Amino acid sequence: MASSPRAAQLVSLKSLFPQAVFTAGSDISVSTCSRRPSSRFANSVSHIYVAGVDSLENDDEAAASAIARGATAILSERLLPIPVPQCLVGDVRQAYGQLLHALAKHPSQKMLTIGVLGTHGKTSVSLMVASMLKKIAGSVAYWTTLGTNPELPTGTQTAAGPTAKVLANWMAKAAKQKSPAAVIEINNNMLIHRTAAGVEFDVLVIPSFRKTQRHDRLESRGIEIGILRSIEQLKEHGLVVYNADDARLNRLIERHQIPAIGYGMDADAQVRGKRIHREKGSQTMMVSAGRSLMPLSSKLMGDHHLRHQLAAVAVGHAFGLDLFEVIGGVERLTNIPGRMQSLTCGQDFSVHVDASDQADRLAVALHALAPLGGRITCVAEVPECADAEQRAAYGRVLSRAASRVILTQSRYSTKQGQHLMWEVLDGCDNPAAVNLVPDRAAAIELAMRSAEAGDQVLLAGWGVERWTNGRDKQTCCDKETAERFLYSMAKDGDEAQRSSLKHY
Repeated sequence: MASSPRAAQLVSLKSLFPQAVFTAGSDISVSTCSRRPSSRFANSVSHIYVAGVDSLENDDEAAASAIARGATAILSERLLPIPVPQCLVGDVRQAYGQLLHALAKHPSQKMLTIGVLGTHGKTSVSLMVASMLKKIAGSVAYWTTLGTNPELPTGTQTAAGPTAKVLANWMAKAAKQKSPAAVIEINNNMLIHRTAAGVEFDVLVIPSFRKTQRHDRLESRGIEIGILRSIEQLKEHGLVVYNADDARLNRLIERHQIPAIGYGMDADAQVRGKRIHREKGSQTMMVSAGRSLMPLSSKLMGDHHLRHQLAAVAVGHAFGLDLFEVIGGVERLTNIPGRMQSLTCGQDFSVHVDASDQADRLAVALHALAPLGGRITCVAEVPECADAEQRAAYGRVLSRAASRVILTQSRYSTKQGQHLMWEVLDGCDNPAAVNLVPDRAAAIELAMRSAEAGDQVLLAGWGVERWTNGRDKQTCCDKETAERFLYSMAKDGDEAQRSSLKHY
């Protein structure tokens, strides 16, 4: 519903887009906007329809439909045969985002705004930065694929990320609640579609820019362009915090002479970490930032998590915060749902849940467990967004890094799933050694009941997402299913112990 005329916030398009071309007069004042021609704004002072955000097809018909529903002007990349004032811009998606944030009174100017983007590690880094800032500032707004604060209405958060309008409204809500900072995970879909256009960033964090099997060359190029465009949205004092251990990212920073602070465990960087201790359930690294040196302890396993924590430390260092405060905030985050999430129900073996649905991500997860000793049993899901070659690569990682593999498929019909399982087996050194258990609940139970003391079990491929149980067709997730079996095993063990004592 549109704002009433008395409460309307008018934005001058001439001031917002000084290079734009206007077809009637020299400016258009706007109180509301929409990218959907079906929106109704009969009570709006001046409603502009933004043509071409979703598609350039049928712009003429869509614009006519928008005018019939109350639109008084058009924002577009090309001149349309429509008898209303038009504002012509070079990039309509960018203009749409900027207009939304202008109508929301530029919320990113009222708080520290940190964007996290790249190909891997965005969610973990976002939550670590938010944890660090919350420890120091008391509260922080954050948007990640695992959740948001302030929370959103049901149905507004999707796997593809927010729309530009939802993001602008969320930031306006955070600013109204006087959040001192906002942390935004910018996924690849948001990058390519300019969803965060209009946001002004104090810091952009890039945890990785390595090639990923999920994106083809064209999409990878789109991600690179999106990163460079986002850097243009930095405030005057803004800078980039980047993973100096990522060679491809290093080249990007050097090639474009981007103002940046690097962090890493191998490369020379302003913020550095060195792992000094690791055991099951915890690891410690020594962190140096500027002239300060301090240990950081973590229950999150793997060098990739240590690098993610260094990213949060580097953000705090960039803001001039004391290292002991920054590390204290980072250490508060002890578990990330679906990211090497540890499950403990009194068992004598380790269980981790991870969303590793690609070969490279699976390799990172298994590499994190390898130094801890014991057999590694991996319950792996057939990759969804992959071709035959990529599924074979997934199989190679399983075959070489896991002691035992239990392969499941919960997304496909029996016939199609069987075919895709064989594609994974094509990459395995010894396909006969792989246990094929299509029902994921049964596979998890098999892994739990066959694990011995000191073993490690990795439930890979789903993370926090829910799948359908093949037995009773109920939706489940790895964490719930594993914990149910672990508690059942503990109960069976207690009963067996009481029975033996009674017999004795």
